[in-house]
Amino acid sequence: MEAGTRVWSYESSGEDPWILSEIISRSDNSIKLKHIIAGGEEEANKSSFDRPLLTNDAATSSSEGAKYEGVELANAQLSEADIAEGMDNDMISLPHLHEPAILHAVSERYFRGEIYTWTGPVLIAVNPFQRLPLYTREILESYRQEGFIRSQNLGDNAKPLGPHVYSIADRSYRQ
Repeated sequence: MEAGTRVWSYESSGEDPWILSEIISRSDNSIKLKHIIAGGEEEANKSSFDRPLLTNDAATSSSEGAKYEGVELANAQLSEADIAEGMDNDMISLPHLHEPAILHAVSERYFRGEIYTWTGPVLIAVNPFQRLPLYTREILESYRQEGFIRSQNLGDNAKPLGPHVYSIADRSYRQ
């Protein structure tokens, strides 16, 4: 982990347990971090803070595999085009799959009104606490049609529909 790398830092106090941060510097036994606000800028009022290396092995601290207390690597932010193409539909495609990465990915999708997310064959659903137009006859038919095309090996070029409980139901029915 080098200076400028974005990471998630664990905070035991506050509303969000994982805060997006940036590495300022690294020494043999710790790293110095600064929190990043939503707009991507550093927080002006927040001072930098240190996180200790979890192991005392000097060889580990100089390698890329060094682990620091309460720090996890952040995934690169997807572009609007990548999101529109559905690159965030399956969390298995994330380079780093850990607690803060999962929470961030699910949260981002939730705020876009996308309450379903794949993690491989597992469907994660978040309660939207509001009615969403996700269960119409047209949506049901589109997932049924996609399942039929997939079962006949005809849909290699078609972009798959996003994660949905209807997709799970169709896959279960066709097995």
